[in-house]
Amino acid sequence: MLTKTRVAVIVCAIFFLTTCESSTSYNKTPDEYLTQISEASEGRASADFAIIEFDEFGMLWDRSQLDDTLALIRRRSAESERGIILLTYTHGWQNNADPTDEAGDLARFRKTMIGMAGNLPKQGPSAPDHIIAVYMGWRGVTSNLPGLSTMTFWGRKRVAQRIASYQMRESLFLLSKAVKTRPESKVYMSGHSMGGMILAHALAPALTTVLMMSGDKGLPFMADMAVLKNPALDGLSTHQFVDFLKRNKVVAEIRFEDGSFEPAPGPAMVSITSKADWVTSLAYPAGQIVGNVMTATDFRSNLGRGLPSQQELADNTQGHLDHLISHQAWMEDGKLVLERVPNAYNDTPFWIIQVTEDISSGHSDVDNARFGSLIRRVVQMNRLYDTKAQTWLRMTTPE
Repeated sequence: MLTKTRVAVIVCAIFFLTTCESSTSYNKTPDEYLTQISEASEGRASADFAIIEFDEFGMLWDRSQLDDTLALIRRRSAESERGIILLTYTHGWQNNADPTDEAGDLARFRKTMIGMAGNLPKQGPSAPDHIIAVYMGWRGVTSNLPGLSTMTFWGRKRVAQRIASYQMRESLFLLSKAVKTRPESKVYMSGHSMGGMILAHALAPALTTVLMMSGDKGLPFMADMAVLKNPALDGLSTHQFVDFLKRNKVVAEIRFEDGSFEPAPGPAMVSITSKADWVTSLAYPAGQIVGNVMTATDFRSNLGRGLPSQQELADNTQGHLDHLISHQAWMEDGKLVLERVPNAYNDTPFWIIQVTEDISSGHSDVDNARFGSLIRRVVQMNRLYDTKAQTWLRMTTPE
């Protein structure tokens, strides 16, 4: 029989082992968090890479990281001929901003941006001519020990929820605002796993507020495109956001330099979830069911005819709820097929796409060619690389 002392020792040991990665900022000097990764040449765009880090409570480790990035954006905007494109990426669970981790998201994002610098000129003469990539870092990994690392999921999820707050929202807004001082410049924001949840929780409340303030006049969306990749995002908050967009008949539009506009053929925000993602389809619901035991009686069972209960929405991620899925994507005869779900409840500018295993084989499989092809398809719909076109959102219900 275990004594209280032994139990305390075991608990402390487990705590130590599962939090062996220290809480720290990895990039402390400007030459560490601001680097040029591509110089302009024939067939290649110039590109800068920035890192902005947040602590366990969603506060900036060093505000100089943000301030210096904003100064860089202003300088590059003044230097560029056709404006710049800002790409932000918020990583998820099991990643951080450690530059020595050659297999982590930081290294992968940097490599992707170097590749994009070579591809941007191919997008045509109206594409931006400079890239600024910003990696939004936080402590998504606390242990690299086999087996024990999986125990950190729920603790990291609570931290991610704290990060999706004031200073993350402020940072994304200021970055977008600095870029949009030139109307031809573009903003693309993305997040994976818990990073997708952080991005959604940072953008959605701000977006609903400014939409209510602007009414039927509309406003340019702070991100010309926002992409969530296998996000650990609950169905309950997503349902409320989709419900707001539906009730207010929010539409996305493409507006041009001459004042003309047309309905946007693509989304302003898109979430892509794989059917094969066991983290969001199995692990997440299992943890939610256990975590919601004490509040199960507080959930409302009847939200309206044909709608899931609050508990079903809370226990599952939005990409695995038929109620919220707007599109399906799969491979057929070697070609990507993307189709809207017939009579989908979600008919808003926030698309939720569920994809088959041959597009994404699991939670972290978001960098393969087929997944990239789907993102390019969606991005091109709304002319992300066309500096003469801007994505706007507008309410169409009477004020």
